[in-house]
Amino acid sequence: MNETTIQQISDHVYWMPPGKPDRPSLCAVVGRNATLMLDAGASDAHARRFLNQLTEKGIPPPAYVALTHWHWDHVFGAAEIGAPVIAQSLTAGKLADLAKRDWSDPGLERHIALGEQTAKGAENIKTELPAPRSVRIAQPDIVFHDSLELRLGGVTCRMAHVGGDHAADSSVMFILPDRVLFMGDCLYEAVYAPKRHYTARLLLPLLDTLQAYDAALYVGGHEPVSTRAEFDACTDKMREAAKLVEAVGADEGKVFAAAEAKTGEPPDEDTAYFLRALIAGLAPGQE
Repeated sequence: MNETTIQQISDHVYWMPPGKPDRPSLCAVVGRNATLMLDAGASDAHARRFLNQLTEKGIPPPAYVALTHWHWDHVFGAAEIGAPVIAQSLTAGKLADLAKRDWSDPGLERHIALGEQTAKGAENIKTELPAPRSVRIAQPDIVFHDSLELRLGGVTCRMAHVGGDHAADSSVMFILPDRVLFMGDCLYEAVYAPKRHYTARLLLPLLDTLQAYDAALYVGGHEPVSTRAEFDACTDKMREAAKLVEAVGADEGKVFAAAEAKTGEPPDEDTAYFLRALIAGLAPGQE
C-alpha cells in the first residue's frame, strides 16, 4: 500500500489523496471551534495515518466524522476515529447491515455470490485487512435525511443527499467559504450489478445538482482534486454521452458512429468509457 500525505487545498480544508489498494480521499475541515473529518477511511490503519498527520500539523482531532456513503472503503475506519459519526438515513441502514456481515475470507466469498460484494472489492479488503481480520462498523450518532448544516467556527459544512447510480445513499459536503465540494463516489457508475453501468435517469439529475454548486474545487473519492473548469469538462462529456445513448439506444456501433458524426472524430477515452457504461445501463434489470 502506498502512503499518501495530507495537503492543504484551501484555507480550511486538508486533503489526503487516495491510495492503494482502494483507499479513498479523506478531508479535514478545520474551524475555530471544531474539526470535521470527511469520510472515515478503509481501515483503522488508514484512519490512524490520517489522524497522526493531523497531529503532526498541529490540527485538533476530529470532533465529528461525516460519511458520503456506505461502501467499505469509506467507513471501515470510523470506529478508530472515536468521534460522533454523521450519516444520511439510508447510509445508517446500510451500516447496520454491514455490522452483521461475516468479513472472513469465506464470508467475503458468500457475499460475492450474493451480489453484495465485488470480487475486486473482496481482493482489496484482503489486501487492506489481511486475515484473520477484525472489522468494526461504527454506527451513526447523527442521522440526516435531506440535508444538514454544521458550523465549525468561521467555516460551514453543508451536507446534502444526492443519490446516483453508484450508491443510492450518496451525499456530498460543501465547504464554505472555501467553495470545496467533497463528493465521495457519487459520480461513479453502479458496481453491485451484473455490469458496471450508468443510467441517464439518475446521472443527468445528479449532474444538474452538482453543477449548481458554486464550487471552486471538487474532491472525488479516487482521483485528484479538480478545478471548476476540469470538473465541467468531465461532466459535460458525461452529459453529452447520456443524451446520445438516450437518443440512439443500446447499439454500440450506432452510438459510436453518432458520436463521431457529431464531433468529426472518434470519441476520446473518457467519452468512450461513459458511452459504454450508459449502454450497459440500458440492459434489462439494471437499476
